[in-house]
Amino acid sequence: MRKLVYYCLLSAVMGLIIWPRPTMSVTMSIVTVTAYYPRVYCKNTPQGYTTSGVKVTEGMLAVSRDVEKSLNLVFGDRVMLQGLGVFEFQDRMHPRMKNKVDVFMKSRQKALRFGVRRYVVLAKMA
Repeated sequence: MRKLVYYCLLSAVMGLIIWPRPTMSVTMSIVTVTAYYPRVYCKNTPQGYTTSGVKVTEGMLAVSRDVEKSLNLVFGDRVMLQGLGVFEFQDRMHPRMKNKVDVFMKSRQKALRFGVRRYVVLAKMA
């Protein structure tokens, strides 16, 4: 009887040790999404370049600092916006912005047409 108990305990411990660990964790946040275009730039950065030093192109994303911190983002991370697609995080917004994301658009008309979209789920891709 004792051997049976020992074998059961041993198999339970081994099961916990060998149990597969999750390989990907997804963190999400609800944000307000707007669009920006090349004519708008900060005084401290050259026109057409992001905070990370990369030239601005379609598919790039500027994220507010609170969202960057909550999702643990680093420059170059891929971020999925629900219903909009996958974008590359390369720019950071002014500290006064909260829960906000800017998507880069090549023209003013596209940016204006995009408008403001609220409550879009943002998820970091592994």
